[in-house]
Amino acid sequence: MKFNPQKSTFGRHETFPLRYGWLTKAIQAVNKPGLTDIFKQPEAAMIELGLGKNMVNALQYWLQVTGVVDFNDGVANITEFGHVLLGDNGDTYLEDETTIWIIHWRIASNPELATGFFWFFNHFSMPRFKSSDVLHSLVDFVGQELKSRSESTLKSDVSTLLRMYSPTAGRNDEHLDSPMSSLGLLSSDVSGGYLSQRTVRPFLPPMALHFALQSRFSEQSQQAALPINILLYGGDGYPAPGAVFRLNEEGLMGALTNVMETYPNCYELRETAGLHQLYRRSPLLKETDLLTAYYQGRSA
Repeated sequence: MKFNPQKSTFGRHETFPLRYGWLTKAIQAVNKPGLTDIFKQPEAAMIELGLGKNMVNALQYWLQVTGVVDFNDGVANITEFGHVLLGDNGDTYLEDETTIWIIHWRIASNPELATGFFWFFNHFSMPRFKSSDVLHSLVDFVGQELKSRSESTLKSDVSTLLRMYSPTAGRNDEHLDSPMSSLGLLSSDVSGGYLSQRTVRPFLPPMALHFALQSRFSEQSQQAALPINILLYGGDGYPAPGAVFRLNEEGLMGALTNVMETYPNCYELRETAGLHQLYRRSPLLKETDLLTAYYQGRSA
């Protein structure tokens, strides 16, 4: 999705990061007969989901950001993507790291519903920082690109993002943490700040990058090639896989090689007139078809 200054969202998570089990719990609840309108019934939702009122609101937000559930006049409908990702034939309990990387991509590539998260992963480039550095940079970005937002709202986005992606020291109950913290994209620094460095990530699942690349190509379906520089740093308003997955140039090239070896005949690297580009060699695939094939192959 391309960044549109006219469409932005901050703070709707009510300071609650996405937590383990939340998406699964919601999908299972909405699947029950007569519960598609559960989010229109606060008391019933709190009982069914075992969450407080503000957490229920936050969960409804994360369901929309990740795209696993759509809401029409408050009625929940599990999307095709939601069924494939978290249904019986998918990865219901987020046991496959690939699923978590794909959820991360869906959040960080959604400038309309998760503007602060999109901005952080696609625009904020300091490898070592404090929360105040992030807030000041976000305030500057909003001031230049968007209608003004209250600093307290922006601060809640920064605080939630840092807690969501940074593992909590000394916490043993994984269900209180966010699955995003397992990706290693953000860590606490001994000085009290944070680290989020572009690096080589040899364990990045090929399907995660393949999924992101298909998403990028589908945004500009008439284009058969995308410059490596755009995939690495962005600059065209679209999310950049290299930035979202915190890859440096070596890391992106290595990850692309893994994708091309795992999914042959899909992509090709070429250099034309001094411009290094990734070419799409095969027709675009639907996200759900990609995931269906992946999860079927995993269980075979």
